[in-house]
Amino acid sequence: VPAFIALGCLEIRTTEHRIRVNEDGSGDHSLRLIDLRSDAVGDSAIGADYRGLIAGFENELDKEFDVKGRKITEKKLYARGDTLIGELTYTVREISHIEGLRVTEKELFVNIGPERAIVRTNGKISAGERDQTKITWDRDATRLLYVIRERHWTGGTLLGPWHRGDKR
Repeated sequence: VPAFIALGCLEIRTTEHRIRVNEDGSGDHSLRLIDLRSDAVGDSAIGADYRGLIAGFENELDKEFDVKGRKITEKKLYARGDTLIGELTYTVREISHIEGLRVTEKELFVNIGPERAIVRTNGKISAGERDQTKITWDRDATRLLYVIRERHWTGGTLLGPWHRGDKR
């Protein structure tokens, strides 16, 4: 998850990860942030969170990803009803640069913390270390999919109305 979201007062209910691995070891990662919300109280604080999200998405995101050897090829924010969704696709020269993905000689895997539940995946689910859940794919897999959701959801305020311009 991009740093400007993780450090702010924003919450993400569900994240969908689609990773393509190319024969040369490069790849791309399409990330959908479904149901972005503010945990602030009051319209002015919620509006500030929304404006910070927009500024980060439009300005800081490319810089943050370039520093980590990732090139953003597509990004967009949109509202579906009152739900705000962010989509981001980036490429990497080496799949080990994909956030959270671990690469060994035998497998590809991600560890999911106990605060998140796996909604679906095309990988194999097993117990990981320190109460984590591990999703594993064969090392030669070319398409990886996993969707995770927060287990404990405080709710927050829907940001779709701010994105549509219904709120200021």
